[in-house]
Amino acid sequence: MRKEEVIEWKMQSDIRRRLNGIAGSFQRLSKSVTSFAEPLKIQEDRMIPEILEEVSFQVCKGCAECERCWEREQKESYHAMQQLVALVQSGETEAGRESYADFLEHCNQGGRLIEELHRSIFQVRQSMLWRSRLNESREAVADQLSEMARIVGEFAGNLEHKGKRAWYLPGTIYAKLWLKQIKARQMLLIELEDGGVELHMTAKCRKGRCVTTKEAALLLSNMLGEKLIPGEDSRNVIGRDYAEYVFREDANFQVLTGVARAARADSRISGDNFSFLYPEGDEFIMLLSDGMGSGEAACRESELVIELLEQFLEAGFKEEAAMKLINSMLVLRTDNNMFSTMDICVLHLATGMCDFMKAGAAATYILRENWMESLCSDNLPAGILSCISCETKKKKLYHGDYIIMLSDGVLDGIEGEAFLRAALAETKSSNPQELANAILDAAMFREKYQPKDDMTVLVTGVFRRGM
Repeated sequence: MRKEEVIEWKMQSDIRRRLNGIAGSFQRLSKSVTSFAEPLKIQEDRMIPEILEEVSFQVCKGCAECERCWEREQKESYHAMQQLVALVQSGETEAGRESYADFLEHCNQGGRLIEELHRSIFQVRQSMLWRSRLNESREAVADQLSEMARIVGEFAGNLEHKGKRAWYLPGTIYAKLWLKQIKARQMLLIELEDGGVELHMTAKCRKGRCVTTKEAALLLSNMLGEKLIPGEDSRNVIGRDYAEYVFREDANFQVLTGVARAARADSRISGDNFSFLYPEGDEFIMLLSDGMGSGEAACRESELVIELLEQFLEAGFKEEAAMKLINSMLVLRTDNNMFSTMDICVLHLATGMCDFMKAGAAATYILRENWMESLCSDNLPAGILSCISCETKKKKLYHGDYIIMLSDGVLDGIEGEAFLRAALAETKSSNPQELANAILDAAMFREKYQPKDDMTVLVTGVFRRGM
C-alpha cells in the first residue's frame, strides 16, 4: 500500500471512529434524559403525607379540640383525613361531607379543612402539570438525540441501520474494471431495506483516461445483473484521482400526480396542506395534513406540519421518528389548542413497495382496475396526546395502480369505497389529474357546492418505466 493510501485509510478510520463515538454519545444522552422522568402519579402520591401534615398543622394548631384529635384519637383522625384527601382528589367533596358526617360534626374546623385541602391539592396538581410538560420536553429531546445517533451512525458507515445485508465484491469484478481502465477499490454492494441495491465504490481511471459514471454504471450493470445508475451526488466523470462513487438501482417505476382542492364554503383559505417529495431519487413521498377547523389558523398549523415533515425526511429522519417529534412540538405549544392530522405515503420506485403511515388521517385507497382497498386508522391526530400512535402498513404496488389520498371533508362520514367507485365511474380517463377532479366534483355535487369542510384529493398513478 502506497504512503498516500495509508494516510487516506488512517484518516477514514479516524473519522469513522470519531463519528461512531459521537453517535454513542448521542445515544447515551438520550437514555440519560429519558431516565430523568418519573411517573406523575408517583410524585403526587408521595406528596400526600406532606399535604396532610401541612393542612392539619395550619388548621388544627389553634383549635381547642386539637389535643383530643391528634393525641388521644390520633390514629382515627389520621385515617379519616386520608379518606377525606382521597375524596377531595376525586372531586367528591359533597360525598365526603355525608360519608364523614360524624367526623365533621366533632370538628370545629371541618369547612376550613376541606377548603385548605382543595387549595393544597390544586397547587400540587398545577406543579404536576408543569412537570408533565417538562417530561414531555425531555421525551422529545431524547427522541431527537436518539435519531441523531442513528443518522451519525449511518454517516460513520454503520450499515446495519441502512440496509439488511452488505457484500464486498469478488476480485473478478475489479479485474474486469481494470481492463476498462478503471482502478477500483473498496467496492461494497448493499441490499437496502426496501429490497433495492446500492453500490459504493472508490475508484480512479488509469493511464490518464476518463470514464463517465454513466459508462461505469452500464459496465457494472452488465457484470452484476442489476440495472444501476449513478447516484445524484456522485461526480459525472471518474478522473485521475481516487474518489467515492455511489450507484443505485434504477427505478422500475415512475409516477404521475394529480391534485384537486376546495376550501370550506365560508372560508377563502383551506386548512389542508400537502406536498410531493423525491428525497433520494429512488423514493416518492406523498404528504397530507388537515388542520383543525378551517381558515388561516388551520392552514398555518397544517403548513407547519408539512414543512417540518419535509425537513425531517430530507435530512434522513425515519418517518415514524419525524411524526413523533412533530407531535411533541405540537403538544408543547401553549399558545393554542390546535392539532393536525398526518398522512404519509412512501413509494420505493425500484421495487414498488409502499409504506403508509397515519395519525388521525382519513382513509387512503389503492385502486387497481376494478379492485379497491382502503387503508384506515383509528388513532388520534398529532398534538392531542404526548405519546402518538403511528399506524403503519406496507403494500406492494404494480403497474397501473393508483394511490388516492383524501382529507376527511371529501368523504364526510359516508362509505368511502362506494362513493369513490361512483365518482370514478363517470370518467374513463387514466390521467391522475382528471381522476382527482372527478372525485372532487362528486364531493362538491353531494354538498350542493357548499362544502362544510375543506376538501383535498391527491391521486398518484404508478407506472412501470418503458411501458
